Amino acid sequence: MNVSSGLGYVPLARFPVYCATKAAVHSFCLSIRRQLRGTGVKVVEIVPPYVATDLGHTLRPDGAGRVPMPLEEYIAALMEELEGGPEEAAVGSAKRLVAASAGEAVRNIFAGMNP
Repeated sequence: MNVSSGLGYVPLARFPVYCATKAAVHSFCLSIRRQLRGTGVKVVEIVPPYVATDLGHTLRPDGAGRVPMPLEEYIAALMEELEGGPEEAAVGSAKRLVAASAGEAVRNIFAGMNP
């Protein structure tokens, strides 16, 4: 299991380094998942939304008016999402960001490049 971010799929220009590192985690997950297929090893990418944590995020809105998901709510939603056995476990607003960047064309191109 690796933890990326919805911002690794659709970056927020205000935080370019954070978004780039999370995009790298996402790319890494795609690649090792492909390398390990058929081995019995499952690569799961955890994709959290904006979450209120002890790292300084409170329930106050950010500059764009977004309010972080309470940590307890996030954990409950993530556990529910993981029950389905996904390769990418996204909840809340992160689910929308993943969907925006993961179209069928992208999956087909990736599969074609990585037979």
